[in-house]
Amino acid sequence: MLRTDLRGITDIADITSGDINNIGETQGKAFYQQRVTTSQLRTFYSAVNRIRVQSQQEREFTSLERSLILLKPKLAYAAGRHPRQLKPFREFMVQAIDGVVNSKKKGDALTNFFDLLEAVVAYHKFHGGN
Repeated sequence: MLRTDLRGITDIADITSGDINNIGETQGKAFYQQRVTTSQLRTFYSAVNRIRVQSQQEREFTSLERSLILLKPKLAYAAGRHPRQLKPFREFMVQAIDGVVNSKKKGDALTNFFDLLEAVVAYHKFHGGN
């Protein structure tokens, strides 16, 4: 059975491509319904893309882990400014970040993290995000 969220997942490397697609669609639609704007998602997505580029240049996970963990205060700040819209997004992304940091297979977890956020952004747009 395909997942619709990250509840109960401690290692994001364990989710399948089908899970990524299903979670992306479910969460992208939910974030659209909660009036998360495309601009809000893209701001965070841009920060994650910088980490993706960093991951292609560095083999050491320590600095990548630091960059991932430091996304949490950015999420908290955004959720503090727009709690009704962004608190659920923050909770979702903190689960995803923790799923990478706690993973035994860091490379697979990082790839799934990038793919998951990309799916969320794509489905948010598909469901009407502006």
